[in-house]
Amino acid sequence: MIPGQPGGGSNAPAPQAGWGPARPVVSRLDQAAAVLALPVPHVDPGDPNAGFLAGLSSAAPAELVAALRSAPEDSVEKRLRDVRARLELGDTAGALRELRTLEDAADSDADWRVVWHRGLAALSTGDFETAALSFDAVYDAFPGEPAPKLALGICAEVLGQLDNAAEYYRLVWITDHSYVSAAFGLARVLLKSGDRIGAVAALESVPESSIHYTAARVAAIRARLRDRSPREPLLTDLHAAARQVEDLQRQGLDSDRREQLATEVLGSALDWVLAGRTGDGASGGPAAAPGDILGARLTERDLRFGLERSYRVLARLAQQGGARIELVERANRFRPRTWV
Repeated sequence: MIPGQPGGGSNAPAPQAGWGPARPVVSRLDQAAAVLALPVPHVDPGDPNAGFLAGLSSAAPAELVAALRSAPEDSVEKRLRDVRARLELGDTAGALRELRTLEDAADSDADWRVVWHRGLAALSTGDFETAALSFDAVYDAFPGEPAPKLALGICAEVLGQLDNAAEYYRLVWITDHSYVSAAFGLARVLLKSGDRIGAVAALESVPESSIHYTAARVAAIRARLRDRSPREPLLTDLHAAARQVEDLQRQGLDSDRREQLATEVLGSALDWVLAGRTGDGASGGPAAAPGDILGARLTERDLRFGLERSYRVLARLAQQGGARIELVERANRFRPRTWV
């Protein structure tokens, strides 16, 4: 079990930790990407290198590692910045080396920043138990902060403790909607648990004001239809997905992504029609088709024309000749047979 289950931390008041914004991880969890998407603690203004580090905030990781060698003096924040830069470069060995130097210093366990970076490094290297213990220690120190809960959610997810992961992600999301990573994490674990409706609801709860709104809606469309049997009653989800594609188009979704989504929705609709239209109640055949999907009637012929049209648009938008040829071939495969 993950230590420090949700709601089980200390209730004692604690000073507020300083955290930067988190970034959502879309699609399947990539633990290396998840590490870098976690909130970044703010630099301690009392650190002797605070001013120096402020001037390096926009430096690329490789440039940062080189620049840190000329820091005015050694300090905890300088070494922590080096650890993170090396993690961003994929240099886990170098990050662990810097971290060990910090941990050899007196009272390293008393510095939550060192413990937090220990968790990041452990998560990067697949040492999920150490990562969970480290983030749990930060959670105990700052029970009201979303960041350690988010990190513990990731640890629970990679350890296969889906119920715990869902609870951590849910706690973060209902507390602070700026942590959109929590909504995506909640959707991931609910999908893995078989709760597709809950996953879609989590993604659709991302507000329109969020910069990640479009990504969340795209993920919701895919969550509705991917990895589903065409023999399931898909009609409601097909219509909902089609409406969301149209809504995103009205809000300025680029043509490439619009047509990619259209091929997914129309392709699922075609498979559903060919599998016998489970659950639509339209036993009367094509004439009884209930409504359109992205401008195509729910008949094999119309859906094939819709897919052909979308693939031809994607072919025109393709930047590389090989991709263009492949998309034209797909369009031709979907084109209905005609006598002329």
